[in-house]
Amino acid sequence: MAEIDPLLARQLRRLGLEDLDAPPDKETWHKVVARISEHYRHVADDRSLLTRSLDLSTNEMGALHRQLLAERDRLRSVVVAIGDALTIFHDAASSQVEPSRPIEVGSTISTAKRRFASKLGELFSLSSAAPDGATQAPAGQDAAGASGSDEAINEVRVQLVALGDRLVQLLYDTAEKASLKKQLEVARAVQQMLVPSEDVIERPSLRLASHFQPAAECGGDWWTFHDLPDGRLLTVVGDVTGHGISSAIITGAAKAACDVVRTFAREAISPAQLLRVMNCSIFEAGQQKFLMTCAACIFDPGAGSMTLANAGHPFPYLVRNNAIRQLAAQGEPLGAASSAEYTSSTVALEGGDALLWFTDGVTECENESSEQFSEKRLRSLFQSVAACAPEEARDAIVAAVSRFRGERALDDDVTLVVARVR
Repeated sequence: MAEIDPLLARQLRRLGLEDLDAPPDKETWHKVVARISEHYRHVADDRSLLTRSLDLSTNEMGALHRQLLAERDRLRSVVVAIGDALTIFHDAASSQVEPSRPIEVGSTISTAKRRFASKLGELFSLSSAAPDGATQAPAGQDAAGASGSDEAINEVRVQLVALGDRLVQLLYDTAEKASLKKQLEVARAVQQMLVPSEDVIERPSLRLASHFQPAAECGGDWWTFHDLPDGRLLTVVGDVTGHGISSAIITGAAKAACDVVRTFAREAISPAQLLRVMNCSIFEAGQQKFLMTCAACIFDPGAGSMTLANAGHPFPYLVRNNAIRQLAAQGEPLGAASSAEYTSSTVALEGGDALLWFTDGVTECENESSEQFSEKRLRSLFQSVAACAPEEARDAIVAAVSRFRGERALDDDVTLVVARVR
């Protein structure tokens, strides 16, 4: 007889069938059949239970799969909505890099904001209904889970609203900065017209070289040079308090006043008279909020002299035979009072004399240790280069100031004019 399963052998022994070679009696055989039948029923029940369990698991897994697909589509829609909204604002910002009119900027931003609000509305509708028409929580997900998902989407919507407000403000700020930048560029271009465009100015009796460097887009320094009747030459160097658009406007007023006096006074013009007229103009334009220091000089080659007047400006330097001295003249800054008196003084000049006019941006320029360049350094430097051509002396002073300043940005405008008498 073939070997039978150990479990079956135990069951048969329990029924009293120790000897499997001998056939059982009728009663024992009925018990064997009943026991086998009962076993088959248990197997069938187990198989049915397993089948039901597999079906249930399959349904639940399918429901979870559909739920994941729905969440995926929802999140994908959220990402698309965010991307579309950002694209709207990017397009609006790109189209107004340098706006020509503020009205156009406001119109573009308003349009972008409406489109953005529409996108937010679409996003909000996604949070109230799942994609593909599914409105009920899938099997295995309770109402709290669905509510939590909706709350997360709604939180995204709230954050997007805040982002939209920040983007709108950014667009307005960008438009204002672009507009201000254009204004500064125009103001700087206008100011550049206030100073001579020639690098070196040459006349039979005088040769001049200048350097003008504003600390900002618009500066408060300016200087001018003009030919007067009888071969005389006028130089004016001025410095308005501060720098920026307001200071540039004051320099424009000063230059205009200077040109008016130069045009109408002509032969009768004097440095003192020029400063008095400029003082009235700056007092009216600046309303005592802006002051200007100024040095006005008229060089007369026929008389071999120079007449000068000063309104609180650093005194010019004169180098003769390697000896340096200041050309002192007293006077209060322009714009400090409605009426101010200025006096002219005259100094004799000789061939080979070197002159230097400058603003305090040169002497008060600071290095990284907050140490000023100082008039002492400037005097010593100018004395050492006075014998050179004016453009060489100018370049030497500019290079020395630049080396002294190092990487530190300019705090004030820098202007200097070097002249050499022939």
